[in-house]
Amino acid sequence: MHYVALDLEVGKRTERINALAAVDSDGRSLVRTKLRQRELDGALHELDDFAEPAEIILGHNLIYFDLPHLRAAAPDLRLLDRPALDTLMLSPLAFPKNPYHRLVKHYQDGDLVRERRNDPEHDARLALTLFEDERTALAKADADLLLAWHWLTSCGSDLVAFDALFRALRSSPRPSDRQARDAIDRLLAGKACANRGDAIASGAGEKGWPLAYVLAWLSVAGGNSVMPPWVRHQFPEAGKLLAELRDRACTASNCGWCREMHDAGSELRRWFGFDDFRDEPAMPDGGSMQRAIVERAMAGEHVLGLLPTGSGKSLCYQVPALSRYHKTGR
Repeated sequence: MHYVALDLEVGKRTERINALAAVDSDGRSLVRTKLRQRELDGALHELDDFAEPAEIILGHNLIYFDLPHLRAAAPDLRLLDRPALDTLMLSPLAFPKNPYHRLVKHYQDGDLVRERRNDPEHDARLALTLFEDERTALAKADADLLLAWHWLTSCGSDLVAFDALFRALRSSPRPSDRQARDAIDRLLAGKACANRGDAIASGAGEKGWPLAYVLAWLSVAGGNSVMPPWVRHQFPEAGKLLAELRDRACTASNCGWCREMHDAGSELRRWFGFDDFRDEPAMPDGGSMQRAIVERAMAGEHVLGLLPTGSGKSLCYQVPALSRYHKTGR
């Protein structure tokens, strides 16, 4: 498949394109820099001609940054109708343990690491390198994850390039709704509230990319990975889905995950190895004050706890914080 990777340099104050570059999968490049307004139209149409043979337009933050700027500057460009792949969007799926990759900054907007300032050709080549690494990593992913991602990331006519990518990776067409929901059920089993998982899987078609990112993070949950801040910012539904699946206990007695993961005693044993909370100081009803504070904090309530020195106050905030981190990566 023939790709062209694009990168734009846009003035932060003017919002005007100052430079552009394109590199195709054969290594050819087009670079136009120091563009004044009168030169921009010609450069954009040169870019359009350069991209003509490409089946896929590629870039890092292409869909939410470069393409909108191109559309605003020249809405008649033919390349705007071409299928588009975004390496920034793929990174949390390909590298859930380290979603920033060696070529991506580790915080904020997920921009490519820049060894050179204002060098769009260099950045376009980096995007091609990143994409090759992403394809290699995705090809090794769990079959259910690939199936679910294929279905979730290709809902919509503007996402046909993601369909083509996952078709090639899976050697299969886009899965049916039933196949996808069954795979999502299997991926959530034992990793989230069973009752809320069933509800989310049944309406998964509306969740798209946010649920894809949730499933990616759940595949490595419990380690030291976090969902990238840019995902939580750009796809706030992803954070809400994680909270619904893992941060709020259901009341059903048949949900073993909630009964264990939201039990203060179980979390105390998991993180500190203690069999139970201290009996003293005690609540007015005789129960452990430590346990009462931890249970309320784990339930998301606001708590003010007053305990004497040496009575184990640290556990009262450490257990809820560690439990929440383990469940949601926050």
